[in-house]
Amino acid sequence: MHTDLYLIVDVQVRDRYRTLVKLVYDVGRRGIGRDHRERQIQDMQNYIRYVQFSLEAVIDGASPPDHVDAPALERGDSEPWLPPELPWYWGDPADGS
Repeated sequence: MHTDLYLIVDVQVRDRYRTLVKLVYDVGRRGIGRDHRERQIQDMQNYIRYVQFSLEAVIDGASPPDHVDAPALERGDSEPWLPPELPWYWGDPADGS
């Protein structure tokens, strides 16, 4: 699970991408959070979009969104994880996410 990611020069964004890889591994291989599968799927979709938004900001030369902790997959809460700062197009189905 080691990835260099030399093309992602922003350290925070690189860490977000690595966290995403770890979350996918935890869900897919380790089966973490099985008790709340629907919420877990939404958590993963939302974190993927957060990382995507971060990468887009770096590509556009803008500041990435503030750091937030990744979703805790084994939490008992039924509400899906969302970052506090959402881009204007977050809820638009035409954005391709």
